[in-house]
Amino acid sequence: MLRVIDVWKKYPPKTQALKGVSFDIENGTITAVFGENGSGKTTLLKIIASFLIPDRGRVLIDDVNIVEKPSFAVEKVSISTGYERSFYYRLTVEENLKFFGMLNDLLGRTLKRETERVMKELGLLKYRKKRYMELSTGYKKRVDVARALMKRASIYIFDEPCSGVDLRTRLKIHEIMKRLKESGRIVIFASHDLEDLKIADRVIILKKGEKVLEFSPKKEDLAATLKGILEIQAFPGD
Repeated sequence: MLRVIDVWKKYPPKTQALKGVSFDIENGTITAVFGENGSGKTTLLKIIASFLIPDRGRVLIDDVNIVEKPSFAVEKVSISTGYERSFYYRLTVEENLKFFGMLNDLLGRTLKRETERVMKELGLLKYRKKRYMELSTGYKKRVDVARALMKRASIYIFDEPCSGVDLRTRLKIHEIMKRLKESGRIVIFASHDLEDLKIADRVIILKKGEKVLEFSPKKEDLAATLKGILEIQAFPGD
């Protein structure tokens, strides 16, 4: 289980990225963090992954406070950042994945097996010898998701995994997230696209660093809730 409790984060000199955000996430669920650019989505995900330390608040994974013990998050969390420059442009898809696999202590036959597995899952086998710099935006996204899967984790985080991709890639990524959920993992992804919310068990909406709404699209009237979301976006507060 993941618990985020009263988390605050400020970037000097004045940008308040998160303001007292709290929520709980159960194992075997998909949670979408929804909001416009600058709403605090990426900051929140980086704090859960221990990439950033909050100014105040706690983040508990299985009752362990990762603010005090970030090494526990390193063990339990795998994150797909969507940041292209974190890859080696001149290396092939396969070489990139093997490199990041080795960073996660995969070696020898295990490394080869896991690389084959994630390339097959993401439809990357025929692109294995293609250099990263030669890939389309959609296939770069697939490689980013594949990198996250090279780590056996309890929590998988995806930052805007479907941004700028075609329908085929979007459906493939959705399929991967559903499969992780079915295996009992926690899946958290950030998005500003309403279409992505349909696969989520819970949706957390951020606006200017605050959690303004949390709901279940599978239990509530999705059309009515989405109308409310659009109103939140259209009429920003002071």
